[in-house]
Amino acid sequence: MADSCIEKIHEFNRVIWGGSDVKSDLFKRWCQGFSFSPVEYSALVQSTGGPCAIIATAQATIMYEVLFIRKQNLADITDVDNMDVLLSALLRIILLVSSDRQSHFFWFYWCDDDGLTGSESTTLDVKHAINDTNVCSEPLDPNINQLSECGFQTFISGLRCFKAETVDELRAVAFSLQPQIKSKYGVLCFLYSVLFTHGLQSLIKEMNGEMDALIDPIHGHASQCLINLLITGESTPYLFDGERDLGGFTLKGVSKQPKTGFLTFVEAMRYCEVGWFLKNPYYPVWILGSETHLTVLASPDMSLVSKNLKSEDNVSIPDIRKAEIEFDYLSPDQDTGGFIDSLNFRELLAKLKLSTGSLQINDLIARLDPEGLGIILKKDFLQFFFPEEMARRNAEVINFQLIHYNGLEHSNTDGRVRYSIGEARLIDPTEELVETYPVDRSPIQQCLATKWPTIRITWNKNRSPSLN
Repeated sequence: MADSCIEKIHEFNRVIWGGSDVKSDLFKRWCQGFSFSPVEYSALVQSTGGPCAIIATAQATIMYEVLFIRKQNLADITDVDNMDVLLSALLRIILLVSSDRQSHFFWFYWCDDDGLTGSESTTLDVKHAINDTNVCSEPLDPNINQLSECGFQTFISGLRCFKAETVDELRAVAFSLQPQIKSKYGVLCFLYSVLFTHGLQSLIKEMNGEMDALIDPIHGHASQCLINLLITGESTPYLFDGERDLGGFTLKGVSKQPKTGFLTFVEAMRYCEVGWFLKNPYYPVWILGSETHLTVLASPDMSLVSKNLKSEDNVSIPDIRKAEIEFDYLSPDQDTGGFIDSLNFRELLAKLKLSTGSLQINDLIARLDPEGLGIILKKDFLQFFFPEEMARRNAEVINFQLIHYNGLEHSNTDGRVRYSIGEARLIDPTEELVETYPVDRSPIQQCLATKWPTIRITWNKNRSPSLN
């Protein structure tokens, strides 16, 4: 292994793991291959907690690949063609993170034989690799349970990679290494492929001074930087749109509409704010975050997403969703956020920097509260300040199907990974005020309400799927 390659991998390890001293139990949890459920041929299985950022984003890409590129149903995928779909999804992620920054791509694999001597470089060009039949000719044992002899340094010493100059070369390498992708180091090798392709300097620059490692050294979970990289192609630690100034420091969030989005239960607990771009991806597929795990939500209904309705050049304009968030914060009714006290109206306008035009604020309050009840309904407020958005929303679909995926077997009924199917309905905000049945307060319901505040879902088997 060449000294330059050793140094580069060690530099990446500092960013990925925080150094070279990686806890053995944490590392073993990341030693997983890409494998599919025996009862749901398009659904990946996650053996243990840890690498959900890789597996969930791969699964999200599989779902939009099948539903919107191939225009098939997920049930159409068989155990014969699912590897082809997986490889296509992994290549899409590699292309996303390259984003013209690099003139080449990297694809890592692991080899424990003597195909390369200690004096040779670990980076091979594609022509050399294709002609070299000695390079890792024996497939690895994909059995996740056979990990007693594995260790972090063993993994690092066996890392090899191909450098491809074109997408066609990259595709040829990936398809030739299918057994590797299924092996116990498949997920880790793909992680290194993503990060090397993105580039160390780009990675550090986009992390914007973030000092935490990409993988938490205690719990083994991926940081938001890594999650954002896999979703948006940029390793920003923030979820908001565009840039924000904080005491002279510029914080960079998400800069454009991604192919797949991100929603999180943490926003429902009001610990963060997810911006418009992540809530409105190009395809109706979202990564769902809990405090400790990532799952995936998709819908076959393209009318759920908006294209280019928000300017990428001016992402700080208060949109209707931001208005709803601030309205809900001021509402005494934390279950529905359906109204605010009229005494809080001035504070709401100030937070959103909304103008009342020629109307005096007291006159506007009288218009929005004609009966003098001392409250302002959310629907009336939004209709006054956001008439176009409300008209568009009223024309949107109100009934749609949802498909939820959780790759952890123990989080699924009977311990086997299956999709959960739900029938969703968006109700009028005023309906919330007269609902007589209890509102579902499950974590997934609260998570989805950060995008669709009035969503109601009936899941198959009447069981809300788990976010954990």
